[in-house]
Amino acid sequence: MRLILLRHGETVWNAERRLQGHADAPLSSRGIEQARRAAGFFAGGPAPGHIVSSDLSRARHTAELLGFSGFTTDERLREMDLGDWTGRWIEQIEASDPGAYRDWRLGAYTPPGGEGWEPFRGRVSAALDAAMDRAVDDVVIVAHEGVVRAACHVLVGLAPSQLSPISPAAITIFDVRPSMTHRNARLVAFNIAPSLDDLRMRGLDHAPV
Repeated sequence: MRLILLRHGETVWNAERRLQGHADAPLSSRGIEQARRAAGFFAGGPAPGHIVSSDLSRARHTAELLGFSGFTTDERLREMDLGDWTGRWIEQIEASDPGAYRDWRLGAYTPPGGEGWEPFRGRVSAALDAAMDRAVDDVVIVAHEGVVRAACHVLVGLAPSQLSPISPAAITIFDVRPSMTHRNARLVAFNIAPSLDDLRMRGLDHAPV
């Protein structure tokens, strides 16, 4: 089966370079357009066997704009809890604690009061297993950048430090072969953005979540 992960479209906080985590800013007008463009990937093809979204509204709205109506939600697919960083601007964090944001992006730092990479990866892994166990055909997951990065770590061993930032509404695809004891996965495509303009983003230190 194919496991297709799609990050939600840009939110108003993404555009402001403000961190969300479990907070739930709405999609921006650009984010709505990104999701509508991404819907072209699924148009005319066979219906996925199972569709699941993060329960946060920015992911659910994206799933609706993709044309999916029969999806379920799973709170384990939420973005990482950013604790005291929730709602803060990246520039504020970099000014008050130089290097902390970059180290967090690399999976080497946990924000005060936030969720560590290993517990986050564990809950995402459980959600992926649950989604794949419910389908024999393609599985589509609409979630967040952190979830896609965690999936890359769980399925093919790519750590956060090995991954570039993921664009809003970008698609990442794995070929997954279930077995009795483990899942054999291959990364087929990574960070397919709805438009080339969406790939014109600043580097690792400045990619908002």
